[in-house]
Amino acid sequence: MEKIANGQRWLRLTPPNDFAAVVDVRFFMRGTLLDGTEGRALPMRESLIPLLGERLPLIAPRQVHGTRILDSAEKNATETPAPRADGILLDSFDLEASLRFADCAPVVVMPLNGRPWLLMMHSGYKGTVQNIVRAGLERVRIRYGSGAVASARAWVGPCVGGANYPRDREEWTERGLVVFHPENVRVGSGTGAEAGREKIFFDIAGELKRQLLEAGVGEERILLSGMDTVECRDRCYSYRAGDREDRMFLWARLRAGTLR
Repeated sequence: MEKIANGQRWLRLTPPNDFAAVVDVRFFMRGTLLDGTEGRALPMRESLIPLLGERLPLIAPRQVHGTRILDSAEKNATETPAPRADGILLDSFDLEASLRFADCAPVVVMPLNGRPWLLMMHSGYKGTVQNIVRAGLERVRIRYGSGAVASARAWVGPCVGGANYPRDREEWTERGLVVFHPENVRVGSGTGAEAGREKIFFDIAGELKRQLLEAGVGEERILLSGMDTVECRDRCYSYRAGDREDRMFLWARLRAGTLR
């Protein structure tokens, strides 16, 4: 459910009942607390103290549109410069984890039962082409077993919609045409100054749902936000709509001693 507090718009992802007091994951969108933080993780987290309280060591990787998934080891929160990665598997009670977004899709996967953990990923076009979802869920499978994936729940958050993501033909576009299911691709033409030029439109959220299904998450446990960052610029930061620096903030932590 979307909330507004201290002039800041945010969503709280509700875990299953068994984990409601343990797994705390929130997605902060456009708002006065994040305005002017320029997409820098520590200033963003400091600005959110009124809503999150004082911070623990924060894992905030340098996002490079790849498929590397970090463990929740303290060195990943203290290493300078921050490690390059686009996903975090959080299973530690003494750390926080975060990723930043402005058109790319946040993907969150959490268990329905068993030991608490949280997988969070940054999947833009290149991350989707490289299938970071598969890389992240394979890490879960290795650590917790195939049943952990089969019983997990997934959320794909706001991202640029297919109608607003045209690409010219080039190497990465051709790779996308190989990877994306045809139902998540449309060939059309540009508008305005690019009218008449061939454009390839990719539905990132639709493809992420397909990748989650292929990785073993049940369709009934996959939730798409349905929010296009370009069309919802009053609620989301969008690079394509002109936000060159400010970013949305996905934050999570596990709280020890409260699991029923």
